[in-house]
Amino acid sequence: MMNTLDFHKSTAAELLALTNRVRNLVRHWGEDGRYKEAVLKSVIQRFLPEKYRISTGFVVKQTNQRGTHESSNQIDLLIYDTSYPVLFREGDFVIVTPDAVEAIIEVKANITNQGLLGVINKANEVGEFIYNGRSPNSKPIFNGIFSYAANVRQVSTLREAIETSSHAENFTGERCKYMVSQISFNKDYFYKFWQHEQLLDNPAHYIYELHDLSFSFFISNLTDFLSGTSVFDNNHLWYPVDKSIQVRSHF
Repeated sequence: MMNTLDFHKSTAAELLALTNRVRNLVRHWGEDGRYKEAVLKSVIQRFLPEKYRISTGFVVKQTNQRGTHESSNQIDLLIYDTSYPVLFREGDFVIVTPDAVEAIIEVKANITNQGLLGVINKANEVGEFIYNGRSPNSKPIFNGIFSYAANVRQVSTLREAIETSSHAENFTGERCKYMVSQISFNKDYFYKFWQHEQLLDNPAHYIYELHDLSFSFFISNLTDFLSGTSVFDNNHLWYPVDKSIQVRSHF
């Protein structure tokens, strides 16, 4: 039999090898960060159904006053449904309306060095901005954070930042549809919020230790969100290990 586990571990190896290649040549942190986004964008695009495109850009929404609008902050990676019209597109840069957005991803070189709590809060605010620009009771948004590295000395520090983020106490109802639900801290640690468990009054927030698989699980969960039942029906191919035995913390 072929080895599915090695296939998924190769995602982390590829992402780290490509980004380190640039780091070995230049020390301009701005360019290094943009390259990390570009590499992740390229890898994710391989897995997406054809109807979706991944770019960087902004989301703008109309106001009650005709001729005016509001704009989000720039979003590192934005996945939108190509069946919707695009207000502006130039290369890999787009400006779209909230109804076109399927997923947003904040990309960080090292999320703990860059302020974990602040990053989560910012991502929640962007998710809320987009969701509030849709029709009431709209479909959820995939809101994720992808970090190439993190200083994980104690899992409790990751948990504390999630629990104390600005919206954590309100992780219910409509808010579940736009808040950060998945974080790849580094190649080994992965966080996921399970909305169905929240509804069942079970622990809904889990941090997993997945050696060399966090990046792959992030992409698989994103693909699952976008693809209906296909990933679920083929879950042994998309998730080569059982996450339930890899739990480091739940709350």
